[in-house]
Amino acid sequence: MKSVLILLAACLSAPAFANTGLQPSATDTIIIVKNKQIEVKDNGDRLKVRVYELTEEGDSVDREMVFEGHYRDGQSYERRKHIKSLNIPVPTWDKNFSAHWAGFGMGFCNFADGNLHVNDANGVSLRSGKSLEYNLNFLEWSFPFSRYNWAVVTGAGMRWNRYRLDSNKYFKEVDGVTSLVPAPDGIVYSASKLNTTSITIPLLLEWQKRQRNKTLYFFSAGVVGVFKTMSSSKVVYKDAHGDKHKEKMDGGMNLRPVSMDILLQAGFDWIGLYMKYSPVGIFERHKGPELYPVSIGLQLHI
Repeated sequence: MKSVLILLAACLSAPAFANTGLQPSATDTIIIVKNKQIEVKDNGDRLKVRVYELTEEGDSVDREMVFEGHYRDGQSYERRKHIKSLNIPVPTWDKNFSAHWAGFGMGFCNFADGNLHVNDANGVSLRSGKSLEYNLNFLEWSFPFSRYNWAVVTGAGMRWNRYRLDSNKYFKEVDGVTSLVPAPDGIVYSASKLNTTSITIPLLLEWQKRQRNKTLYFFSAGVVGVFKTMSSSKVVYKDAHGDKHKEKMDGGMNLRPVSMDILLQAGFDWIGLYMKYSPVGIFERHKGPELYPVSIGLQLHI
C-alpha cells in the first residue's frame, strides 16, 4: 500500500512531469521520470497503477513492466517483477559497409602448370604483355557480421579473357582432344588467340579499415565460381597479296563449362589490386593441355 500511495502522490504532480506527446485520456495519467513510465488509470471503481522500465533500442523505445498495483474499496494489491527479461542482441547489417566487388577491372592473364610455373606451361607459351583480362562486376551484396568491419560479400559479373599465343600455332580440337596445331604452309599469324567469356559469382570474406564512414583500406579473399558462356580460337594473318584476314578456327575445344578461382584483393578506398589462380585446369581432364589460369590486375570499385 505504501508504494501505491507514493505513486499516487507522484500523480498529483503530473502537470510538472507529464509528457504531452503521449496524449493521455481524461481518466488516465502518464508520467515519465528518467527511465520510468508510470501509468495511472481510474475508472471510478478501481484505481490501477503500473510502472514500466524504458529502454532505447535504436530509434524505438521498449518498455518492461516492473510494478503493478490495484486499489478498490479500501483493499490493495501489489505485484512486482524483479527478474528482467534476457535480451540477446541480433547482429544487424552495417549500412555503411562498402564492399569491394562491383566495378571495372583490367589485368594480365597467363597459364601455369601443376607446379605453378607461369608461362611456357606444358609447351604453351603466351605473349604476357598482350594476354589481357577484363572484368565487369555489376551486382554486389555484403553481409556484415561483426562490429570489427568483417563481412561476407557476393554478387555477379562478366569476364573476358584473351590469351595471346607466342607461336605460329592455334588451338583446335582434333579427334576429341584439343592441342596446338601449326599454321598452314606459307601463313604467318600476326595474332593467334584463345578467347573466353564467362559469368562470375564470388563468395568472399572482406575486412576493411574505416574512418568516418569512409574505407581507408581493405583486404578480401575467397572463391569465384566461373561459368563459361562462349569460347573461340581465332587467328589474324595477311595473305600473299597483303590482305588482312581474321578467322575463327574452333569453338568449344573441350573447355570446362564450370570452373573456380581463388581470389585475393587488397587496396585503398575505391582502387584495388587483385590476384587470381584457378586450381582447376581450363581444359577438361585428358582432353587438352594441363593449363591453370592465373591473372593479376587492377580493379576500380564503384
